[in-house]
Amino acid sequence: MAETLDTSGPKPKAKFPPGIPYIIGNEAAERFNYYGLRAILTTFMVAQFYNHSGSTDPAVVQAAEATANAKTHDFVAMTYLLPMFGGMVADWFWGKYKTILWLSLVYAVGSIMVALSVDSEVMFTTSLMLIALGAGGIKPCVSANVGDQFDASNSELLPKAFDAFYASINAGSVLSILLIPYLKSAYGPTVAFGVPAIAMLVAVFFFWLGRDKYRRVPPPKTDTNKIVVLATAFFSLVASYLYFDKMLHKGIGPVLGAWLILVIILAFVFKKQWFARPGNFVGINLYALTNGGFEAAKKEYGEEAVEGIRSVWRVLSVFAFIPVFWALWDQSQSEWVVQASKMDLLWLGINWEAEQISFVNAAFILMFIPLFSFVIYPALNKAGIKVTPLRKIGAGFVLTALSFVIIAIIQGWIDAGQTPNISWQILAFVVLTAGEVLISITGLEYAYTQSPPSMKSTIMACWLLTVTTGNVLVSVIQNNIKDGGFFAQFHGQGFFWLFTGICAFTAVLFMLISPRIKERSYII
Repeated sequence: MAETLDTSGPKPKAKFPPGIPYIIGNEAAERFNYYGLRAILTTFMVAQFYNHSGSTDPAVVQAAEATANAKTHDFVAMTYLLPMFGGMVADWFWGKYKTILWLSLVYAVGSIMVALSVDSEVMFTTSLMLIALGAGGIKPCVSANVGDQFDASNSELLPKAFDAFYASINAGSVLSILLIPYLKSAYGPTVAFGVPAIAMLVAVFFFWLGRDKYRRVPPPKTDTNKIVVLATAFFSLVASYLYFDKMLHKGIGPVLGAWLILVIILAFVFKKQWFARPGNFVGINLYALTNGGFEAAKKEYGEEAVEGIRSVWRVLSVFAFIPVFWALWDQSQSEWVVQASKMDLLWLGINWEAEQISFVNAAFILMFIPLFSFVIYPALNKAGIKVTPLRKIGAGFVLTALSFVIIAIIQGWIDAGQTPNISWQILAFVVLTAGEVLISITGLEYAYTQSPPSMKSTIMACWLLTVTTGNVLVSVIQNNIKDGGFFAQFHGQGFFWLFTGICAFTAVLFMLISPRIKERSYII
């Protein structure tokens, strides 16, 4: 009888891929650049371009601040619109490595131009658009590239990799938020913008150093129809930016209508060409819609392709809830700052500036990531409470709503003429940050693992577009309040109770729907 080789035994210990340190180092330096720029952008434009005389006239001050805030809003909106463009470039043409490298160079050039154009509004705005193109273009690729480094042998380490990735974001932001405003005050805007630009050059160089360490997933073969679709998408995004303010003021309806018409035209033009190719998202959906559903589509395209499309829809159904989280979280960088300016800012023996308080969000992120990963999640699993991505997100919505309960109570004190200590708002930051860990970090992991290989960067871009959608929601409500519309009744404390209610309703709805959403992991 022949002997059989015994292959049983302990499984080799999983190891982190060698490219991960380079990706994380690159992300920390890039985020230092971005958040350093954001920290001083609005105040710089007010003083330099829109109120350079330092007028104290309330009308002048109000107009200057409104203009600067609008410019900042446009910049952020464009940054989070362009990930869709970058995702398509990566998935269809260059792959993630080349897309990150070349668009990072565009990003670095824009950062350098910002530092050198502090005396020219036209050049400064142009530089910001280059940064938006670079920063937005690489965003879906960087996070998806983290996932690409893993395979079946070490996939259990993927959550920890995303934790480290998210920690690097916040390490860079904490340092820049504390440092860059000081540099602006002490040495002027050129130095303050120049230091982040140097950090971006370091980020590009560090990413390039790891070129031989990365596991690269090549994109599918390019065809000419993809070029048409890509060009259409890019110019549509640019047009959206050019008319962003007008569209917001008129409501979101015209925007959605224009995009729907565009999709229908493309669908019919390319139905029998690119859109009908096997494995294509739009083609399979069109076939299923016109031929009796997904079961019929399986006969035409195969079960694996159709199940991949179903996975995309499951991911997008989760993403549909996420803009509400960003609508609330984004206010911690704006409405919460205004609230902080009316509070007693003495904390830990230091008189803080209202703009500095948001650094505690990133600081708590760095503390909470290991706490949740190594203590809370294992403890819950040990207690028989299975910790799934969807359960994390549901709990995150509850905590986010609770943070706004605290903020609404604080605002009630302020409306009554009191001056509460900033420690109360820091308590709200603690709760909000816990919600962010549960939603934002989990969302990054979920977007990658639950999307099929051919659409990972594009799905990451969809995840990032939830940030834009959340900002649009707040902007629409704010414009309605400004114009004396329906939401004008929600002012002071009422404004925060409104968003508390929106988030609480979203939490309940998500908890009712999420158990029906199936999960399937795609690790290549």
